[in-house]
Amino acid sequence: MIENSSAILNLSIAIAALLIAIFLCLALYQAFISLKRINVITKKIKTITDKTERLVDLTKSKINQSGSYLFILGKLADKAIEYFQKKEKSEKKKK
Repeated sequence: MIENSSAILNLSIAIAALLIAIFLCLALYQAFISLKRINVITKKIKTITDKTERLVDLTKSKINQSGSYLFILGKLADKAIEYFQKKEKSEKKKK
């Protein structure tokens, strides 16, 4: 099997090449697994940010709607105060 030093050199080169190939396969496998995990994490982050964006939009719309209601209620309260002040003045004039 091993006849001279060149055969030993060729055998050691073949073993080294095999070990490098195995190492590269394992490294690629680990890289693919890491990329898959990163992809899953980014999808989760995207869904969380989408939900947060929808919540902010909903809150903003509710605030805008309640702001218009508050404006109307404020005007109504002003009119009611004016009405009662006029009524009070008219009652004082009658006395």
